[in-house]
Amino acid sequence: MGDEEQKMHQQLQLWVNLHGDMLEEVAMHVPIIDLLSASLVSREWCRAVHSSLLYRPCQRPWLILRDLCSPRLTSAFSIHAWDPYSRSWLSIIRHSISERPFEMVGPCFLRCSKGDRLYSLLFRKMAISKDPFGARWEHDTKAPRKFRLDPVVAEVGRWVLVVGGECCSIERDYEEEGSVEIYDKQTGNWKSAELMPVVYEGSTSATWLSIVATSKRLYIIERKTGWLSWFDPESKRWGPTRQLRLDPAVTAWAITNGTNEKKLLLVGVGRLSGGEHGHGGWVKVRFWEVEGDNLLVVDSEFEEMPREMVDRLFPSDKGHDDTWLDYSVDVCGTENGGYVCNPLEMRNGVVRFDMGRNGIMDEWEWVPLPERVGDNPMGRILCGCSPVGLSDVSSGLHRCQLN
Repeated sequence: MGDEEQKMHQQLQLWVNLHGDMLEEVAMHVPIIDLLSASLVSREWCRAVHSSLLYRPCQRPWLILRDLCSPRLTSAFSIHAWDPYSRSWLSIIRHSISERPFEMVGPCFLRCSKGDRLYSLLFRKMAISKDPFGARWEHDTKAPRKFRLDPVVAEVGRWVLVVGGECCSIERDYEEEGSVEIYDKQTGNWKSAELMPVVYEGSTSATWLSIVATSKRLYIIERKTGWLSWFDPESKRWGPTRQLRLDPAVTAWAITNGTNEKKLLLVGVGRLSGGEHGHGGWVKVRFWEVEGDNLLVVDSEFEEMPREMVDRLFPSDKGHDDTWLDYSVDVCGTENGGYVCNPLEMRNGVVRFDMGRNGIMDEWEWVPLPERVGDNPMGRILCGCSPVGLSDVSSGLHRCQLN
């Protein structure tokens, strides 16, 4: 037996001799994507893998990208998933009839407190995926009574909400654009609710809004003006509406989950006045914690993204006059952390952050996008975020390609 074979044999014996608590402890530090093959070794290993997942102290959410400009047929769609543990991308192409409930038109992300999912909406039908990758789908349901383009779609508890969107009629009607419809999964019925607050008039499409879904409420903020409100599907009414003016330099806003369901994480981007580079100062990305009930900032103190990360998201060497520059920011996450991006230039990459118990970011990491994402300059890339379990990996990634 050669030296290499002997070394491999010794390593194999080391793994075979792992049992009980020691095996579970090792499995707790293995990326989920590798646990799938480990769970197939034996019944004992399978039990250890599932047990380790239950006792992991923190489950970092995966970043899920949906590239709307697929080179395939219109019935195909691409999903790109980033595993924060193995730090690798998985690319999935869905196009066979068995993988879609009906002829989908551009599946988009549905916000959900348990993790973002995909939805597809037509004139007569709507479908929602059971996993982040679009491998398994719920039974088709009837579409809302009013068909709108680019609405906000979210799952809050037992309700599915379809909010706003661009009405398809020739004459503009705010009662159409600002309408809210609720699907009760228990009864299988759609009901209408109170219109969106009038401050959102002209900005009711999902493109202009950043949203968060919890188990009880849907939160919406207008990206440019900072108007923030929440909707309660049980009472079918909107809560308070506030315009947050935390920093006059901020020109774009976004929200995501805070450390618990009663807190939101507010993100703002803008260029500070002054500066030594002649471009009106540095670009800053700042974070605040907001109370979910009254929509007031918990503390005026803010957390700031590291400078080197900001420079990658918003390159500053684009001209001598910054008056034309337009900033945008998007964020998605869970109570454990999330991802921040510049939706106007997604090819720049994404910044991952971990959330500590006290609301302070514990860790920052730069995540470059795969080469195949965003090749078409006219395309659009949507961001989602979700915890991923072993069942998601086994059913959703069985036909994936590892980058």
